[in-house]
Amino acid sequence: MEKPLLDVFDNYFSTRLRLHGRANVIGTPDQNALLLQIPRLIETYLHKIGLAHLFKVKGSIGNGNIARVPWVGIFRKEITENAENGYYIVLLFSENMSSCYLSLNQGITAVEQLYTKTFALRKMREAALKAITHLECDPEAHLGSIDLSSTGDLGRGYEAAAIVSFKYDAHSLPTDDVFFGHLNLLLGYYEKIFKKVGKNLHSLISVSENEFQQVVLEKAASPQALKENISSEEFWGDALSSSGKPTFNRSPIVAAQAIRMADFKCEINAEHWTFTSRAKKHRYVEAHHLIPISHQLKFFHPLDVVENVVCLCATCHRMLHYGVEKERRDLLTHLFKKRKEVLVKRSLDLKVADFLSLYSGGVLLED
Repeated sequence: MEKPLLDVFDNYFSTRLRLHGRANVIGTPDQNALLLQIPRLIETYLHKIGLAHLFKVKGSIGNGNIARVPWVGIFRKEITENAENGYYIVLLFSENMSSCYLSLNQGITAVEQLYTKTFALRKMREAALKAITHLECDPEAHLGSIDLSSTGDLGRGYEAAAIVSFKYDAHSLPTDDVFFGHLNLLLGYYEKIFKKVGKNLHSLISVSENEFQQVVLEKAASPQALKENISSEEFWGDALSSSGKPTFNRSPIVAAQAIRMADFKCEINAEHWTFTSRAKKHRYVEAHHLIPISHQLKFFHPLDVVENVVCLCATCHRMLHYGVEKERRDLLTHLFKKRKEVLVKRSLDLKVADFLSLYSGGVLLED
């Protein structure tokens, strides 16, 4: 492994300059190492230990633009086959070619698209630290964020999303025994987390009601909100809250689309006054799942859909959660009758009485 690693360190920077930032394959020693030699060596090791059928190994120098941080990914097919989603083991080279990390890491692109860039970075760090609590890591391992000397967003994402890593300096490269010994440890950590949390780490990311509503407003303030197409269905699973009850993630994009379609007006009364939000100076409103998402297990079809999200002023939203029964019942009935036709098209067909019964014991603010 030492020779192909050295080929990357010695040649990648000059190849980047030569290609003027374009990710063209021209067969330089660094490209051969990243795209062919290192993946083959890892595949050979996976065959040796009987795990090759579970994994896809792929090297990357970027897509379109040449990567500032090139990598070789080791993806468990049940979880992900690309670097944008899920979590995986990846060999990451620092932008200044001074070091590399063999890292159990996370795909940040999908989370960044679902939320916002800054928010995603913070939450990936949170997920990494929570994942570490499920592991008993080797004393030599580096836990949490890593330093890739990155000046780009993707590199910063890898830095923030790292869970457990082993660092190798360019002037002190690992022997095969050391490298594959570390890989074997990471494969064990990978398996343990997979057994604990399943196919994604989103269950480890906590999003408060205030955080959720703020992200929703930021996204709703962008014209792009109506064009994005990401729901939280892909993030379903057997995630449990601290109380042991199943939890279901809400997509800020779904909620943002509902708010934008309502033109930032309360759907109980469009004349309700509300202050101006810092989110591009739109009126402050909040998203509410009409059929509470905490009841998802009672429904075969997803509840996190635009048709089931209403736009409310803050007062009306809290009234639906904390108000007296008579006021809640009248307004809930009003909202339900307005949405019943589109809910039926989503196979969410309920009688008014059955709908109201979902609120009889109160609902979480997160609904």
